Amino acid sequence: MVYAGNILVALGLAALVGGMLFFGAVMAPLVFTKLPADVAGNFIRAAFPFYYAYIIATAAVAAGGFLLRAQFGAASALFVVMAVTVWLLFGWMPHLEAMRVAGDTAGFARGHRFSVWVNGGQLLTAIVLLVRTAI
Repeated sequence: MVYAGNILVALGLAALVGGMLFFGAVMAPLVFTKLPADVAGNFIRAAFPFYYAYIIATAAVAAGGFLLRAQFGAASALFVVMAVTVWLLFGWMPHLEAMRVAGDTAGFARGHRFSVWVNGGQLLTAIVLLVRTAI
């Protein structure tokens, strides 16, 4: 079981960190620099459910591995990442969209900044777990 746990942890965390870094550092900037603003915004909004599903799935794989290794603190951290992602998808994103549609640009900007910080915290959590696992 520990061997299978090691594989799931390594694959899950590598995919989680890699996917989050790719989306934030490559995909989003590329979309907003190569597409007109209205098209870019629509595209990114359409991509977020897939991005969040990816975070949930890869965090679940890694959490399952940590459970097999009986590392319940690390698994719990990933369960928090998953729960926050579900909240972002079903709670926060609709709230941001409502502000955008209502023309509340200041509120949307604040809300967007908040979601970026939350996503950064999730990424930091995954990186710390990956580094701890590697050493």
